[in-house]
Amino acid sequence: MPRTVKENVEAAELAVFARKELSLGAAAEAGLTGRFESIRTGGLRASIATADHYGFLNTIEGVTDQSAEALPDVLRRFPDSHEPVIIATFPSRNLVEWLLDEGYEQAPVRPIAYLCSGADFNAVELSAEQWQIREVSTETDAAVFRDLIDAGYGASREVGALIRTEHALPAIRGFIASRNGQPLAAAAMSLHAVGAVLGGAATLPEARGAGAQTALLTHRLRLAEDMGMPLSTATAAPGTPSIRNLAQLGLTVVERTAWRCSRAIRVPPDEREASVTGRQSHRPG
Repeated sequence: MPRTVKENVEAAELAVFARKELSLGAAAEAGLTGRFESIRTGGLRASIATADHYGFLNTIEGVTDQSAEALPDVLRRFPDSHEPVIIATFPSRNLVEWLLDEGYEQAPVRPIAYLCSGADFNAVELSAEQWQIREVSTETDAAVFRDLIDAGYGASREVGALIRTEHALPAIRGFIASRNGQPLAAAAMSLHAVGAVLGGAATLPEARGAGAQTALLTHRLRLAEDMGMPLSTATAAPGTPSIRNLAQLGLTVVERTAWRCSRAIRVPPDEREASVTGRQSHRPG
């Protein structure tokens, strides 16, 4: 029986979070600055990174009328309970009202895209004169892949270290796109029980807009299908070429609502218990 959009999105989110767990674990193992932690409890999935460089990682996903009961306990795991972005994919009216009442305001949406196994997509057929795709299989390839990722992202030193650490994991499969024998773009994929995550993509500035990432997406989608993955999924920032590429290939894009706390204060530890009690008594539902 075909799954609903909600069920597909839930599966996609679980796959993406499994990838986040790998990344956070690798960062902790590598000794990068701060504390890295992933949490699954009460239907919520939290990512924690305490160093300022990695603040963008601080999120709590899976917030619903039911799981909101566990939200205060998860928030207490963060050094600043107002730091994480709250993601509520399909919020009810009650949940929206509750978040507003708790001092949250809407942040930019967090799109997630997915393609179910067996579904048609707008595959790009490549000629030999266009992009040639190969999977990283040697140390030489791995070095080229890392260089492309570094140059394509152009991230700060700290964020670059996080990206390299994640993409060095054995579970992360790397792919290189070349034209006329010159490597110009890279992308990655990881396989999880609920689906394949097409995470990680970088193109050298001089090659952007020429279809490298579309070619890499097509290649990975076909590979995931051949390997029997239930679905393939990816996330991207709203309004970017990445999310447009996903949509143009035929993936379903869902714009998940995101929320930030507008009360820019730190709750002292002895006051948090009181705030927790208040949230629990007024949670949605």
